Amino acid sequence: MPIELRAWLNPQSYSNSYSTAGLAREAAYFTPVPEPVTADPGYISAEAREYEAAGYDSAIWPQSATWPDVTVTATWALARTERLRVVLAHRPGTQAPTAAARALATLDRVSAGRTGLHLILGSGADLPRDGDHADRDARYRRAAEYLEIFTGVLGRDQPFDFDGEFYRVRGAYSGVKPVQTPRPPISLPAESDDGIALAARYADVLAFHGTARAAAAAKIATARALAGERDLRFWINLNMVAGETDEAARQHVRELEQAIRTLQEFRSGGQVKVRSIREDRFADLDSGAGPWQDEALYLGLTALSRATPALVGSPSTIADAVLAYHDLGIGVVSLGSHVTSAAAAELRRETLRLIRQAVTVRDAAPKRAA
Repeated sequence: MPIELRAWLNPQSYSNSYSTAGLAREAAYFTPVPEPVTADPGYISAEAREYEAAGYDSAIWPQSATWPDVTVTATWALARTERLRVVLAHRPGTQAPTAAARALATLDRVSAGRTGLHLILGSGADLPRDGDHADRDARYRRAAEYLEIFTGVLGRDQPFDFDGEFYRVRGAYSGVKPVQTPRPPISLPAESDDGIALAARYADVLAFHGTARAAAAAKIATARALAGERDLRFWINLNMVAGETDEAARQHVRELEQAIRTLQEFRSGGQVKVRSIREDRFADLDSGAGPWQDEALYLGLTALSRATPALVGSPSTIADAVLAYHDLGIGVVSLGSHVTSAAAAELRRETLRLIRQAVTVRDAAPKRAA
């Protein structure tokens, strides 16, 4: 099974902290992004090209009601890269499914098939900012209708009608079709039973936050049972902190935690407003487990700043941890990081290279045996 290595790309740099020092900028990466966020075209171009050069296959463009438009910034990055795939975070309720499908089909066409869509159902202040006041149950029902129309516009060769609780369309059709068939891959987050059921019905990829392997295996088993014969892929979202050795990486994490505390103290003075983050995304923190799980999964940064859990260690240690997730059936792995030196950039490249090498060797083994 191939593996897709994914980065995160925000529209501006993380230098908007209490200091421009490398450790301070890295600490800002591991904390909630302060408002407001603008679009830095130079940063978007440079980061996209750096991710491509480092060995990432794709990058996810996150969504926020106060951030720059995702489609515009993603288009900017696609025009300045040759291989990198771009996955757009997208929230139903802010755009008609027919218009969103045409936009994705157009972007996939002009980028030669380098797009994907990650559907998020949203919560908190973001929704009313865009005029969305639907409760959770209504959002899930609406998402099902949205996806029915959205996938129909992308894949059907003839106009169609739809009548639902939230949407009513007549003659829905797009003259432009995506390069990818039957459509660009659609992923959905699935941290609840409702989310897993929705993803199992409509999505190509089910996404969940970084967690220990046992919990990841349980989510995969549940989703596969609900998906039946549908071929569902899985995506786990992680950060990484790499060092020359495991101890060097752990020492860097300790320094990073102190830098995060300093940043939090600076922001708590009222000079920077920190946006809220859902607490139920990180159930492992409430399970009584320690900060270290499996061999390299660290929840300490998550407990401190609600950052996505991180794999911490040498390039080979992180590669082994990713390979263990891959063995569970996970084909997409986000490894978020923010490098601030040439040495850190080389460690990231080496980590991605070792992961890809290990997967290639593992996948070739059955062929040799046959």
